[in-house]
Amino acid sequence: MSKHDLSIAPDALRGELVRFWSDAVEIAKISDGFEFTVPHAYADGWQIVLRVSEPAPGAFRVEDKGKTLWQLAQTGQNIETDSTGRHLQAICDSRRIERDGWVLSKLCSRAELALEIHIFAEALSSISHLSFLHEPQPRLPSPSRATIEKIFGERGIEPKVNHRLAGKVEKKITVDYYARTHRQIAVQVLERRGAVVSYMEQWGFRWRDLRDAHQDLVIAMVYDPAVQNIDSTAKDIGASCCDFFGPYYETQELNQLIDRAGMLN
Repeated sequence: MSKHDLSIAPDALRGELVRFWSDAVEIAKISDGFEFTVPHAYADGWQIVLRVSEPAPGAFRVEDKGKTLWQLAQTGQNIETDSTGRHLQAICDSRRIERDGWVLSKLCSRAELALEIHIFAEALSSISHLSFLHEPQPRLPSPSRATIEKIFGERGIEPKVNHRLAGKVEKKITVDYYARTHRQIAVQVLERRGAVVSYMEQWGFRWRDLRDAHQDLVIAMVYDPAVQNIDSTAKDIGASCCDFFGPYYETQELNQLIDRAGMLN
């Protein structure tokens, strides 16, 4: 055997690839189509799951059920206004991907369905890797975060950072700060710039989901009025689902909230 010969023939390699792809694909019938896995993964290693439906005869819609952008937002990336948003839009434009809120989708014909599913899955994997975008200089802690950490420190409490809690629906909801003595307390810092209504709607659902699963959970959400545009709708959402929703410098109220959680020195 020369140094250019391989111990596997082209047909055998093709067979190995086909077997792998076949094993990686699982398809389940749902009410309006199919849900299925593909041999692609997100940046965190989880396999991509897609849904296909047929909204009109011969026209197929492939979508990601909103999971891609939800996972990206969980990493702290701002998918609306910063460089992440620009990269996201560029990927969507180049692959002819539509966005409706969290959901990414693609329309195609029956003849191109398999190819478009492959292209769509590759695009979702690329989008998930936007989580690794970073600033050229490390960011200093925001005033909101610095204040929260100072309050916990003064009370002798060491909270868990980026802690995952399980709701009844979403099983992995990441909160910025979490601690527990008598009761549980979760604190989330708003860092998205500008208007935050859509972001608050997402967190409104998460807080209610967590409250359903953790009846003793005390919830705080703080913002910086110099950074976030908190209109009446955002305030109403925050007030309806949080025990405290307000600017970071209202430290007396935040300390009182820790008292309510039974976390006295």
